[in-house]
Amino acid sequence: MKYYERLEDYLSSVDCKTSENLPVIDRLVVDYESAISRIILQCLSEIHIDLGIKRFMLVLKGNDSPFIFKYKLDKLNTYALLSNYSEEHLRTILDSIMDNGFIKTEYISQYDGSNLKLTEKGRIFLNNENSRLIGFLEQIT
Repeated sequence: MKYYERLEDYLSSVDCKTSENLPVIDRLVVDYESAISRIILQCLSEIHIDLGIKRFMLVLKGNDSPFIFKYKLDKLNTYALLSNYSEEHLRTILDSIMDNGFIKTEYISQYDGSNLKLTEKGRIFLNNENSRLIGFLEQIT
């Protein structure tokens, strides 16, 4: 028997096949959070320049800024896929993804701030079919 401090810790250790024992709505939440998280991870993996959180959210939301056009970020497959989310909700989702260890921030300098980086754990999750509870949906509803 193994003890888990939080339900999220247990659910994150359970793969998709075991989650079949969960009620339908719980499986749907896990699949939904996993899909949104994978869109974000895919977007980060497609970007060929270093971005901080604010500029990364501009790409996810589909902002038409000169910066986006300069680096042709509007040509990404994931550009504007999360345009229906508010900036506050996207920040909550990104924080949850970072808490799960899929994305890390890399401090550059006082003037440049921090850049987002996809972690190895994030790459594995992105390319894996297993779903897991990320934990953001209850925070944004």
